[in-house]
Amino acid sequence: MTSPLYTLALDAGQTGIRTLLLSDTERREGTYPGLRTNAELFPQLATVIADALTGVGGSVTLSIGMTGLTAANSRPAELLAQLPAQVERVLLAHDSVTGFLGSIGVGEGVMTAVGTGVVTLGVGATSIARVDGWGNLIGDAGSAYWIGRAGLEAGMRAYDGRLESTALLTLLTDNFSHPEEAYIELQTSADRVARIAAFARDVIELAAVDAHAADIVRSAGRELAISAVAGARRVGLLEADANSPAPRFSWTGNVMKADLLRETFIAEVLRAVPGAILAAPVGEPVDGVALLERVPEESPLRPVIHTATR
Repeated sequence: MTSPLYTLALDAGQTGIRTLLLSDTERREGTYPGLRTNAELFPQLATVIADALTGVGGSVTLSIGMTGLTAANSRPAELLAQLPAQVERVLLAHDSVTGFLGSIGVGEGVMTAVGTGVVTLGVGATSIARVDGWGNLIGDAGSAYWIGRAGLEAGMRAYDGRLESTALLTLLTDNFSHPEEAYIELQTSADRVARIAAFARDVIELAAVDAHAADIVRSAGRELAISAVAGARRVGLLEADANSPAPRFSWTGNVMKADLLRETFIAEVLRAVPGAILAAPVGEPVDGVALLERVPEESPLRPVIHTATR
Protein backbone atom coordinates (compact mmCIF):
# COMPACT_ATOMS: atom_id res chain seq x y z
CA MET A 1 0.00 0.00 0.00
CA THR A 2 1.39 3.41 -0.99
CA SER A 3 2.02 5.82 1.88
CA PRO A 4 0.04 9.06 1.69
CA LEU A 5 1.72 12.28 0.57
CA TYR A 6 1.44 15.29 2.86
CA THR A 7 2.00 19.03 2.65
CA LEU A 8 2.81 20.77 5.92
CA ALA A 9 2.44 24.55 5.75
CA LEU A 10 3.79 26.88 8.45
CA ASP A 11 2.86 30.55 8.69
CA ALA A 12 5.58 31.63 11.12
CA GLY A 13 5.47 35.06 12.72
CA GLN A 14 6.47 36.77 15.96
CA THR A 15 2.92 36.73 17.32
CA GLY A 16 2.31 33.06 16.61
CA ILE A 17 2.85 30.13 14.25
CA ARG A 18 -0.04 28.52 12.38
CA THR A 19 0.33 25.08 10.85
CA LEU A 20 -1.77 23.36 8.20
CA LEU A 21 -1.29 19.67 7.40
CA LEU A 22 -2.87 18.55 4.14
CA SER A 23 -3.31 15.25 2.32
CA ASP A 24 -5.95 13.80 0.02
CA THR A 25 -7.97 12.76 3.07
CA GLU A 26 -6.87 15.04 5.90
CA ARG A 27 -6.76 18.69 6.91
CA ARG A 28 -5.27 19.39 10.34
CA GLU A 29 -4.60 22.86 11.74
CA GLY A 30 -2.49 23.87 14.72
CA THR A 31 -1.16 26.92 16.56
CA TYR A 32 2.12 27.47 18.38
CA PRO A 33 3.92 30.36 20.12
CA GLY A 34 5.60 32.89 17.85
CA LEU A 35 9.23 32.98 16.77
CA ARG A 36 11.71 34.52 19.17
CA THR A 37 13.95 36.82 17.17
CA ASN A 38 16.66 36.72 19.87
CA ALA A 39 17.22 32.99 19.29
CA GLU A 40 18.20 30.81 16.33
CA LEU A 41 15.16 30.43 14.07
CA PHE A 42 15.67 26.98 12.55
CA PRO A 43 15.82 25.04 15.84
CA GLN A 44 12.56 26.74 16.86
CA LEU A 45 10.95 25.75 13.57
CA ALA A 46 12.28 22.19 13.80
CA THR A 47 10.59 21.74 17.19
CA VAL A 48 7.23 22.94 15.83
CA ILE A 49 7.55 20.79 12.70
CA ALA A 50 8.32 17.64 14.69
CA ASP A 51 5.25 18.19 16.84
CA ALA A 52 2.99 18.98 13.86
CA LEU A 53 4.08 15.72 12.21
CA THR A 54 3.20 13.56 15.19
CA GLY A 55 1.45 10.45 13.89
CA VAL A 56 2.12 11.26 10.22
CA GLY A 57 3.40 8.22 8.35
CA GLY A 58 3.95 9.47 4.81
CA SER A 59 6.35 11.65 2.83
CA VAL A 60 6.10 15.36 3.51
CA THR A 61 6.66 18.53 1.51
CA LEU A 62 7.26 21.37 3.95
CA SER A 63 6.33 24.94 3.01
CA ILE A 64 7.17 27.88 5.28
CA GLY A 65 6.27 31.54 5.13
CA MET A 66 8.41 33.36 7.66
CA THR A 67 8.56 36.88 8.98
CA GLY A 68 11.94 38.60 8.91
CA LEU A 69 13.42 36.22 6.36
CA THR A 70 16.87 37.50 5.40
CA ALA A 71 19.62 36.33 3.07
CA ALA A 72 21.38 34.86 6.10
CA ASN A 73 18.53 32.48 6.94
CA SER A 74 17.28 31.77 3.41
CA ARG A 75 18.96 28.37 3.62
CA PRO A 76 16.34 25.62 3.37
CA ALA A 77 18.99 22.89 3.10
CA GLU A 78 20.25 23.80 6.57
CA LEU A 79 16.73 23.48 7.96
CA LEU A 80 16.11 20.24 6.07
CA ALA A 81 19.15 18.67 7.76
CA GLN A 82 17.49 19.25 11.15
CA LEU A 83 14.22 17.56 10.21
CA PRO A 84 12.94 13.96 10.19
CA ALA A 85 13.77 11.92 7.07
CA GLN A 86 10.10 11.85 6.02
CA VAL A 87 10.41 15.56 5.12
CA GLU A 88 11.71 15.27 1.58
CA ARG A 89 11.42 18.85 0.36
CA VAL A 90 11.44 22.32 1.92
CA LEU A 91 10.16 25.53 0.36
CA LEU A 92 10.96 28.71 2.26
CA ALA A 93 9.70 32.23 1.51
CA HIS A 94 9.22 35.59 3.17
CA ASP A 95 5.73 35.97 4.63
CA SER A 96 5.00 38.76 2.16
CA VAL A 97 5.11 36.13 -0.60
CA THR A 98 2.83 33.70 1.21
CA GLY A 99 0.55 36.54 2.29
CA PHE A 100 0.24 37.52 -1.36
CA LEU A 101 -0.64 33.96 -2.39
CA GLY A 102 -3.21 33.71 0.39
CA SER A 103 -4.81 37.03 -0.58
CA ILE A 104 -4.62 37.08 -4.38
CA GLY A 105 -3.37 33.65 -5.44
CA VAL A 106 -1.01 33.01 -8.33
CA GLY A 107 -1.32 36.12 -10.49
CA GLU A 108 -0.64 39.85 -10.59
CA GLY A 109 -1.64 42.43 -8.02
CA VAL A 110 -0.71 44.11 -4.75
CA MET A 111 -1.12 42.67 -1.25
CA THR A 112 -0.78 44.57 2.03
CA ALA A 113 -0.27 42.47 5.16
CA VAL A 114 -0.99 44.27 8.42
CA GLY A 115 -0.16 42.81 11.81
CA THR A 116 2.30 43.86 14.49
CA GLY A 117 4.36 45.03 11.53
CA VAL A 118 3.34 45.60 7.93
CA VAL A 119 4.61 44.68 4.49
CA THR A 120 3.28 45.25 0.98
CA LEU A 121 4.14 43.12 -2.04
CA GLY A 122 3.47 44.06 -5.64
CA VAL A 123 3.63 41.38 -8.33
CA GLY A 124 3.67 42.26 -12.01
CA ALA A 125 4.16 40.27 -15.17
CA THR A 126 7.95 40.09 -14.81
CA SER A 127 8.92 41.61 -11.46
CA ILE A 128 8.01 41.95 -7.81
CA ALA A 129 8.46 44.83 -5.38
CA ARG A 130 8.44 44.78 -1.60
CA VAL A 131 7.37 48.02 0.06
CA ASP A 132 7.99 48.70 3.77
CA GLY A 133 8.22 45.90 6.28
CA TRP A 134 11.32 47.65 7.59
CA GLY A 135 10.63 47.17 11.28
CA ASN A 136 9.25 49.38 14.01
CA LEU A 137 12.32 51.63 14.23
CA ILE A 138 12.42 52.84 10.62
CA GLY A 139 9.27 51.51 8.97
CA ASP A 140 6.04 49.53 9.38
CA ALA A 141 3.86 52.58 8.69
CA GLY A 142 0.20 51.84 9.41
CA SER A 143 0.90 48.67 11.40
CA ALA A 144 -0.56 47.70 14.77
CA TYR A 145 2.66 48.90 16.40
CA TRP A 146 2.39 52.22 14.52
CA ILE A 147 -1.23 52.67 15.64
CA GLY A 148 -0.55 51.62 19.22
CA ARG A 149 2.45 53.91 19.54
CA ALA A 150 0.51 56.86 18.08
CA GLY A 151 -2.29 56.22 20.57
CA LEU A 152 0.07 56.14 23.54
CA GLU A 153 1.86 59.27 22.31
CA ALA A 154 -1.49 61.05 22.04
CA GLY A 155 -2.28 59.87 25.57
CA MET A 156 0.96 61.41 26.83
CA ARG A 157 0.12 64.64 25.00
CA ALA A 158 -3.25 64.68 26.73
CA TYR A 159 -1.55 63.99 30.07
CA ASP A 160 0.73 67.00 29.47
CA GLY A 161 -2.14 69.25 28.41
CA ARG A 162 -0.92 69.41 24.80
CA LEU A 163 -4.01 67.63 23.47
CA GLU A 164 -7.64 67.32 24.51
CA SER A 165 -8.64 63.66 24.48
CA THR A 166 -10.24 62.19 27.55
CA ALA A 167 -10.47 58.77 25.88
CA LEU A 168 -6.77 58.48 25.01
CA LEU A 169 -5.76 59.94 28.38
CA THR A 170 -7.85 57.25 30.07
CA LEU A 171 -6.22 54.60 27.86
CA LEU A 172 -2.87 55.75 29.18
CA THR A 173 -3.76 56.05 32.85
CA ASP A 174 -5.70 52.76 32.92
CA ASN A 175 -2.59 50.91 31.75
CA PHE A 176 0.19 52.86 33.49
CA SER A 177 -0.26 53.75 37.14
CA HIS A 178 2.61 56.24 36.84
CA PRO A 179 2.38 57.82 33.36
CA GLU A 180 5.62 59.75 33.90
CA GLU A 181 7.42 56.39 34.04
CA ALA A 182 5.55 54.72 31.15
CA TYR A 183 8.37 55.33 28.69
CA ILE A 184 10.91 53.69 31.00
CA GLU A 185 8.62 50.73 31.60
CA LEU A 186 8.17 50.23 27.86
CA GLN A 187 11.82 50.77 26.92
CA THR A 188 12.95 48.14 29.40
CA SER A 189 10.25 45.61 28.49
CA ALA A 190 11.52 42.55 26.61
CA ASP A 191 8.25 42.36 24.65
CA ARG A 192 7.80 46.09 24.12
CA VAL A 193 6.98 45.81 20.41
CA ALA A 194 4.15 43.33 20.96
CA ARG A 195 3.01 45.22 24.02
CA ILE A 196 2.75 48.53 22.18
CA ALA A 197 1.12 46.86 19.17
CA ALA A 198 -1.57 45.43 21.45
CA PHE A 199 -2.84 48.97 22.10
CA ALA A 200 -3.91 49.21 18.45
CA ARG A 201 -7.11 47.32 19.32
CA ASP A 202 -8.00 49.95 21.92
CA VAL A 203 -7.20 52.87 19.62
CA ILE A 204 -9.34 51.36 16.85
CA GLU A 205 -12.26 50.86 19.26
CA LEU A 206 -11.91 54.42 20.60
CA ALA A 207 -12.04 55.77 17.04
CA ALA A 208 -15.82 55.40 17.22
CA VAL A 209 -16.03 58.00 20.01
CA ASP A 210 -12.82 60.05 19.89
CA ALA A 211 -11.77 62.29 16.99
CA HIS A 212 -8.05 61.98 17.73
CA ALA A 213 -8.20 58.18 17.77
CA ALA A 214 -10.15 58.28 14.50
CA ASP A 215 -7.47 60.51 12.98
CA ILE A 216 -4.80 57.97 13.96
CA VAL A 217 -6.71 55.10 12.33
CA ARG A 218 -7.39 57.10 9.17
CA SER A 219 -3.72 58.09 9.00
CA ALA A 220 -2.77 54.42 9.21
CA GLY A 221 -5.12 53.64 6.33
CA ARG A 222 -3.57 56.40 4.24
CA GLU A 223 -0.04 55.13 4.95
CA LEU A 224 -1.03 51.61 3.89
CA ALA A 225 -2.57 52.95 0.68
CA ILE A 226 0.60 54.92 -0.14
CA SER A 227 2.60 51.69 0.15
CA ALA A 228 0.12 49.71 -1.95
CA VAL A 229 0.10 52.27 -4.76
CA ALA A 230 3.90 52.45 -4.67
CA GLY A 231 4.06 48.66 -5.05
CA ALA A 232 1.71 48.77 -8.04
CA ARG A 233 3.76 51.52 -9.66
CA ARG A 234 7.07 49.74 -9.20
CA VAL A 235 5.92 46.55 -10.96
CA GLY A 236 4.25 48.35 -13.86
CA LEU A 237 0.61 47.78 -12.90
CA LEU A 238 -0.15 51.50 -13.34
CA GLU A 239 1.27 51.59 -16.88
CA ALA A 240 -1.40 49.35 -18.39
CA ASP A 241 -3.18 50.37 -21.59
CA ALA A 242 -6.93 50.37 -22.20
CA ASN A 243 -6.93 46.67 -23.02
CA SER A 244 -5.21 45.59 -19.81
CA PRO A 245 -7.15 44.45 -16.75
CA ALA A 246 -7.49 46.88 -13.86
CA PRO A 247 -4.85 46.38 -11.13
CA ARG A 248 -6.02 44.21 -8.23
CA PHE A 249 -5.39 45.13 -4.60
CA SER A 250 -6.05 43.00 -1.53
CA TRP A 251 -4.95 42.67 2.06
CA THR A 252 -4.47 40.27 4.95
CA GLY A 253 -4.15 40.45 8.72
CA ASN A 254 -6.56 41.02 11.60
CA VAL A 255 -5.86 44.77 11.73
CA MET A 256 -7.48 45.16 8.30
CA LYS A 257 -10.74 43.83 9.72
CA ALA A 258 -11.26 47.26 11.32
CA ASP A 259 -13.88 48.99 9.17
CA LEU A 260 -12.53 52.55 9.41
CA LEU A 261 -8.98 51.46 8.60
CA ARG A 262 -9.98 49.25 5.68
CA GLU A 263 -12.45 51.76 4.26
CA THR A 264 -9.84 54.54 4.40
CA PHE A 265 -7.31 52.28 2.70
CA ILE A 266 -9.76 51.38 -0.08
CA ALA A 267 -10.83 55.00 -0.62
CA GLU A 268 -7.23 56.24 -0.81
CA VAL A 269 -6.20 53.51 -3.27
CA LEU A 270 -9.19 54.32 -5.48
CA ARG A 271 -8.41 58.03 -5.29
CA ALA A 272 -4.89 57.32 -6.58
CA VAL A 273 -5.87 54.54 -8.99
CA PRO A 274 -9.43 55.06 -10.27
CA GLY A 275 -10.87 51.79 -11.53
CA ALA A 276 -8.65 49.62 -9.35
CA ILE A 277 -10.16 46.38 -8.09
CA LEU A 278 -10.19 46.16 -4.28
CA ALA A 279 -11.03 42.62 -3.22
CA ALA A 280 -11.17 40.78 0.10
CA PRO A 281 -8.53 38.06 0.47
CA VAL A 282 -9.34 34.73 -1.14
CA GLY A 283 -7.84 32.82 1.82
CA GLU A 284 -5.67 32.99 4.91
CA PRO A 285 -1.87 33.43 4.93
CA VAL A 286 -1.39 29.77 5.85
CA ASP A 287 -3.37 28.82 2.73
CA GLY A 288 -0.88 30.91 0.77
CA VAL A 289 1.99 28.98 2.37
CA ALA A 290 0.44 25.75 1.10
CA LEU A 291 0.43 27.22 -2.43
CA LEU A 292 4.21 27.73 -2.58
CA GLU A 293 4.80 24.43 -4.38
CA ARG A 294 2.22 25.39 -7.03
CA VAL A 295 3.83 28.66 -8.11
CA PRO A 296 4.72 28.30 -11.82
CA GLU A 297 8.36 28.37 -12.84
CA GLU A 298 7.73 31.45 -15.01
CA SER A 299 6.26 33.46 -12.13
CA PRO A 300 8.38 36.37 -10.86
CA LEU A 301 7.74 34.95 -7.38
CA ARG A 302 9.68 31.76 -8.12
CA PRO A 303 13.19 33.27 -7.58
CA VAL A 304 12.29 34.31 -4.02
CA ILE A 305 11.02 30.84 -3.05
CA HIS A 306 14.05 28.98 -1.67
CA THR A 307 13.95 25.23 -2.14
CA ALA A 308 15.91 22.21 -0.93
CA THR A 309 15.31 18.50 -1.64
CA ARG A 310 16.87 15.40 -0.11
